[in-house]
Amino acid sequence: MAEHLPGQFIVLDGPEGGGKSTQVARLVNRLSAEGRRAIAARDPGSTPVSEHIREILLDRRAGDMDARTEVFLYMASRAEMVARVIRPALEAGRIVVCDRFVSSTVAYQGFAGGVDPAAIWELGRLATGGIEPDFTVILDLAVEAGFARLRRSHDRMESKDRAYHEKVRQGFLEMARAEAERFAVVDASRPEDEVAEAIWSAVQKVL
Repeated sequence: MAEHLPGQFIVLDGPEGGGKSTQVARLVNRLSAEGRRAIAARDPGSTPVSEHIREILLDRRAGDMDARTEVFLYMASRAEMVARVIRPALEAGRIVVCDRFVSSTVAYQGFAGGVDPAAIWELGRLATGGIEPDFTVILDLAVEAGFARLRRSHDRMESKDRAYHEKVRQGFLEMARAEAERFAVVDASRPEDEVAEAIWSAVQKVL
């Protein structure tokens, strides 16, 4: 069962190249400008331990990795991030805007990697101690368009083939269809300002 704390927890997720990091920063800035206490987080990451795990997961030198190994590494990073960053912020009544969360593991290691999505959701509840997002915005973008935006060498997850990433994208869309009250899909192919406005409109549901 999801735990309800005084703060609010918003996640921006979706396939590669959708502009999640940029939009997380923009949303936090807009919330702060309105006098709301908001912080940004990224998953995996946001704590020293979680950042080390992130390095392992994304390091191309690690080569191929079993999808179940990826699941447990992501969950380990997530558990630490929730304990050190997200839970304290929510308990203090802050708004947390996170770049990815359990929905990413469901899309990448579940829909694309072959691990049972239901099992991943259950592991997520264990790793997070029952903390779940109040709302998740999926920044949707065609696979080829997303990779065309990446202006750097690809990390280990990005280096998986296009068929894998198409399954990732469809996984995100399936989650949004299945739980329309907790997810919104925003077309990330539009100009950055338009995407920001669409996100702002979507999150009014929980603000």
